[in-house]
Amino acid sequence: MPEFMRRGFWLIGLLIAFLAMGLPTVAQTQTESQGAQLKANPFGLFAGQFQFGAERHISGKRALQLTAGYVRSNLELNTSDLESLLGVSTSLNEVDWQGFVVQPELRQYLSAQSGKGMYFGAFARVRCIRRIMTTNFVGTQRRTALGAGLVLGGQFNMTPRLTGDLFIGPQVKSVTTSYGDHFVYGEDDWIPGIRFGMLLGWRL
Repeated sequence: MPEFMRRGFWLIGLLIAFLAMGLPTVAQTQTESQGAQLKANPFGLFAGQFQFGAERHISGKRALQLTAGYVRSNLELNTSDLESLLGVSTSLNEVDWQGFVVQPELRQYLSAQSGKGMYFGAFARVRCIRRIMTTNFVGTQRRTALGAGLVLGGQFNMTPRLTGDLFIGPQVKSVTTSYGDHFVYGEDDWIPGIRFGMLLGWRL
């Protein structure tokens, strides 16, 4: 297993251990109406990004959410399309991704209690990917994206325990790419963008 992947799994393991120690007991959950939630990103599954996390009340209307995930995807493209893009003849065209993503987020709810209703969030995000491209050569590219941003979101009950979490907001990220002889890409630092999505949660 590559060194950066081992480091990623260690980091994900530490986050899971931190969350396990920080989750409230059943008695605490009963006294705090919103308690803690385990969450998953359903749309990430279609992109090969298996991301899970947890949110817990910390004080007043504030909550802390930590998510981490494993990125794994394989894509085979049409050879003629690649030849048109690169201007070279190829016999095989395959791209393989592996990596991890970690995102902590601090939330301030506008409702009377944390864990329900509208909120503002501030987050940081780290995503490290190793990409292997196979054509008539094999090249390896490593890409690290460090980002931060703000979101406006809303959390709502779908059932007494199942919740939905919608969010959108501006973000900025810095991308560092290292590549072999066959990869020549130019990327800008501190790229602005919009982050949006949905999480599904389960109240404990």
